[in-house]
Amino acid sequence: QKQVGFKTILWEIISTKSFAATQTDEVLKLMDADNGSYIESATHRIIKNRCWLIIAPLYNAEFNNVIVVNENDKKITFADGELSFQHNIPSSGFSISKENAVVEIDAETITFPLLLRRWKQGDYFYPLGMAKKKKVSRFLIDKKLSLTEKEKVWVLESNKKIIWIVNQRIDDRCKVTESTKMVLRIGFRGL
Repeated sequence: QKQVGFKTILWEIISTKSFAATQTDEVLKLMDADNGSYIESATHRIIKNRCWLIIAPLYNAEFNNVIVVNENDKKITFADGELSFQHNIPSSGFSISKENAVVEIDAETITFPLLLRRWKQGDYFYPLGMAKKKKVSRFLIDKKLSLTEKEKVWVLESNKKIIWIVNQRIDDRCKVTESTKMVLRIGFRGL
């Protein structure tokens, strides 16, 4: 903002993303707007995220589909990555992974088929280590994810309850405990 000819520089940046010259003033106003405010062109959005402006392609609603995960599935590929499943791991001699991208779930606490989908407003879960439920939207705000990062968040659901916010946190109700007999290990690999 302190650069000489700032408005011209700004126009040079946004013109390549299908924004009109008249939208330059709107982008200037966006710098002082609330977090999460945005403006759109035909192909992109400029989003206010704390002290940054993020230019991102428009969110594509066609990826809002639900993917069914059956009990014998070993791999599922979706828009933002791939999930791998290892079924029926005995809990004796078993150790929990320390990676966010790999989770272990008590196999007896879930019911197949599982549903893999993007999160939506109103979703909630019981984050690992918490006895109270938390809205997914609040969890993502606490993680300080930008709007574009939030749009790429997927959840894995069993019998209408979220068991994992993919690559983030599992639900406390399906954690592995001392009474667990069989474990389901799920790994995530982003594309």
